[in-house]
Amino acid sequence: MSLPKLKPINFSHQNSSTNLNADIAVIVVDELDLEKGKIKSSELQKLDSEFGGTISNLVSFADFEAKWLQTTSSIAANQKIAKRIILIGAGKKQTYFPARARQVGIKSAEVSLATKSTSVAFYSCSTLLATKEQIVQARLGFAMGVYKYPNSNTNPESLAELETPINLTFVSSLAGCSDALNETKHIEDSINLCRLLQDAPPNVGTPKYVAEHIIEQAAKLNIKSEVWGAQKLREKGFNAMLAVASGSAQEPQFVVLEYTPKNYKKTIAFVGKGLTMDTGGYSIKSPSTHQEGMKYDMSGSAVTLSSFLAIAKLKLPVRVFAIGALCENMIDAHAYRVGDVITTYSGKTIEVLNTDAEGRVVLSDALHYAAKDLKPDYIVEFSTLTGAMVTTFGHIGAGVFAFDKELENIIISAAEATGERAYPLPVWEEVVEDTKGNIADLTNIGNTRGSAGSMVGAAFLNEFVNDIPFAHIDIAGVANDNLSIGYPKKNGAGYGVQLVVGIAKKLAE
Repeated sequence: MSLPKLKPINFSHQNSSTNLNADIAVIVVDELDLEKGKIKSSELQKLDSEFGGTISNLVSFADFEAKWLQTTSSIAANQKIAKRIILIGAGKKQTYFPARARQVGIKSAEVSLATKSTSVAFYSCSTLLATKEQIVQARLGFAMGVYKYPNSNTNPESLAELETPINLTFVSSLAGCSDALNETKHIEDSINLCRLLQDAPPNVGTPKYVAEHIIEQAAKLNIKSEVWGAQKLREKGFNAMLAVASGSAQEPQFVVLEYTPKNYKKTIAFVGKGLTMDTGGYSIKSPSTHQEGMKYDMSGSAVTLSSFLAIAKLKLPVRVFAIGALCENMIDAHAYRVGDVITTYSGKTIEVLNTDAEGRVVLSDALHYAAKDLKPDYIVEFSTLTGAMVTTFGHIGAGVFAFDKELENIIISAAEATGERAYPLPVWEEVVEDTKGNIADLTNIGNTRGSAGSMVGAAFLNEFVNDIPFAHIDIAGVANDNLSIGYPKKNGAGYGVQLVVGIAKKLAE
């Protein structure tokens, strides 16, 4: 089955308003640029003059104060530039976290869709959009706001609307803006691919479906790739991954991608958890509504595999491996059970105390493969691992459990640059001890059950990386359901794609 099609967006850049003829002009305004119904900013005054006084009229008569995401609109006095002016408030901060620019982009997309505009001019006269990096975030936000996983019962009228492109023109005289916006296309494509894979219904987005689409994209770039099915996994001794997959009719898939540029200094492996459906197994999720979002339990693999494609397209000078460990956690007579002891690819044994802590069991094989067979300088793993992480950071940020300070600094620096919130958390030695087993080397949930859940998961995973600098990033709260940070729908978020690319860029410096 082919990937669903998304509404196309044609991006361009201009230094001025010449020959725009847009349906709407979106202008982001800082609260600090207005005072008592008047415009203070010389740049905004100049733009107001171009639009024949429409902006000042809106500020004076529409009670527009540029509060955060406040909007107002009016017919434009100068129809040669745009038919309608849309003002969006940016609040009154002196400096802005990049996620704010992304949220404004999302809001702009919502306005564009609501007005059925097919041509949009976007102006960067706000402090919020004062750098090319912030404008890049606005562009990505616009694409995120337009994104919609197609309804399987889409009627002809909706299909026609889906196929109609939006032409978005950024109007900015910032140096390097055009190149930065063009480069962003690769990241945007990876975010869209990640979200399409995340949002696929579990009967569609099976392990094989995800693997086939990733390999198809990799082939277009002549990237080295491998996919292992159940037979190869048995031959390799991936008993942990096979145990979790044993109750499913869907064959597990282990995807490995490799990008090796001509010149590089560092090698990194990105590993992703890929449970395309997680019922909890015999430790079944209860109530049943807890299973509703479990198609998103493959988000770690969606992130690592899709962002890898952007890294290859950008031709970054860093060697990168991406691993997706894809399977389902289902229930039948062959499913693994509470009390089972599994011998992993590393040779270490796991006593299963809860079949719903399956992600770390699958990752034990994937991480040891990355460490033993690929031997990278760093390993970074993404997974929707613990509900405890949602309690910690809600649907706003991810937890970073790094076992190497240099790697932690790289990740946090990349998070700050891309606006994908992440925060470092510890793994205390008492928690490491708590993962040790009585009849096996390890237990999969620790012995003090229900305690320090996210930390226990991180400590468990670190047992399989052979002392290679390692970081576990728990994205359970940010993989989907991100209305709290401006995402317009409860879709897959594509969170982590920018972070992965950002980490690779840091290593390429």
